[in-house]
Amino acid sequence: MPTNLTRFHRYLIVGITLSAAFLSVLTQFLLITAFPKIMQEFAINSTDVQWLTTTYMLTMAVLIPITAYFIDAFPTRKLMMTAMVLFLAGTFIGLVAPSFPILLVGRVFQGMGSGIMIPLMQTILFLMYPKEKRGFALGLAGLVINVAPAIGPPISGALTQYFGWRALFLLIIPIAACILLLVFLYMRNVTEQRETVIDTLSILWSTVGFGGMLFAFNQLEDGGLTEPATLIGLIAGGVALVLFISRQLRLSTPILELRVLKVPVFALVAIISILSFSLLISTETILPLYVQNAQRYSAFFGGIIVMPGALTLAFMSLYAGRLFDKYGGKVIAIIGFVLLSVSTIGFYVILDLNTPFVITMALFIVAMAGVGLINMPIMTAGINALPDHLIPHGTAVINTARQFGGSLGLTFIISFISSVQAGSATMDPDTYLNGVKTSFFVAFLFAVTGLFLALFLERRGQPAKRRQ
Repeated sequence: MPTNLTRFHRYLIVGITLSAAFLSVLTQFLLITAFPKIMQEFAINSTDVQWLTTTYMLTMAVLIPITAYFIDAFPTRKLMMTAMVLFLAGTFIGLVAPSFPILLVGRVFQGMGSGIMIPLMQTILFLMYPKEKRGFALGLAGLVINVAPAIGPPISGALTQYFGWRALFLLIIPIAACILLLVFLYMRNVTEQRETVIDTLSILWSTVGFGGMLFAFNQLEDGGLTEPATLIGLIAGGVALVLFISRQLRLSTPILELRVLKVPVFALVAIISILSFSLLISTETILPLYVQNAQRYSAFFGGIIVMPGALTLAFMSLYAGRLFDKYGGKVIAIIGFVLLSVSTIGFYVILDLNTPFVITMALFIVAMAGVGLINMPIMTAGINALPDHLIPHGTAVINTARQFGGSLGLTFIISFISSVQAGSATMDPDTYLNGVKTSFFVAFLFAVTGLFLALFLERRGQPAKRRQ
């Protein structure tokens, strides 16, 4: 933990870092409510518009492995300023985008900034707090950044309905500019720089691997496995990922230290994190689409539907951090996946065209309570299993797993909606409802799998403390 800073300055650095992470998460979820309007303006379908989320997540998945190198090589202040400049550039591109491909380019730049910011935030928090307070620290992070999905959709719905979806980008620009100014004035270097090198070939393999696999999964929705583009994406992505993994295990200073996966607790946590993040992002994506396209509510209601659940996620994340410090991760992770299993099967059984708004909202609250009990405690359990010098690499690995695995999970789950849409920008509400219900049944299977894996977590979830 840095000792050359006053308590106030430490709190200021934590506040600036959490503010930047908050904006990154807000941007990830902000456009979801506006998807129907964007679909209408650019004449695209659910599969196409979903790229606004998957492109953002894929870019983060590609950047996150390199972030461990960035943290080792560059001072904290310079790295955070770079992330905010990239984020601002992407936001401006999105604001003026004349076509859907240009809008995707803006999301790429935003994802680049977020891909640096999120693991940097986690590394700073782990270094600013002692091990016995890390559960609280990540709980605080969970409270702050999970408020974003709560306030984002209602704001998005209102702005989209009355001012158009471009107002969402206009809202972000001054906030990002203020954070950039605060970083310039007050941020200090809290990470330790080490001699390191960047391996260009590793970056190439990771980009082709992650990008190829996600592209193939998206193509699978439209053309099936026999389409040449799908086969090429799967083969190229799979081969590149194998080459990337093989190279990381051979290099003395890899860009992504995959050897942390040799720690059983950490490896298990990485898998569980993929499942929980897939459930979070897919549920928050499906419900606004269901409310607008199946029940024919406005974009404003598409945002309101997720607000109470997202607030539940935010406050549950803070409470779960305290529970982790006291009880460890196993019990609360099991409870979290039980709640997710109940809520997802509830969506499958209960949802129809006339389901009362409050019932849908209540089920989502239960789901987000479950996610809140899983995400931050699981992350803390995995990182606590590692020595301090591997923390940047551990956060990079687990965030790469979450973003890439979550992207694939989201693409897979949402594909059951896209498959019934059959390439059309509009569809019959009953048909759309069938796709939504099937997607939630698949989400239920994800939740049950997570529950089974959580049974194998160590009870205290803090094995590193016993090994020291």
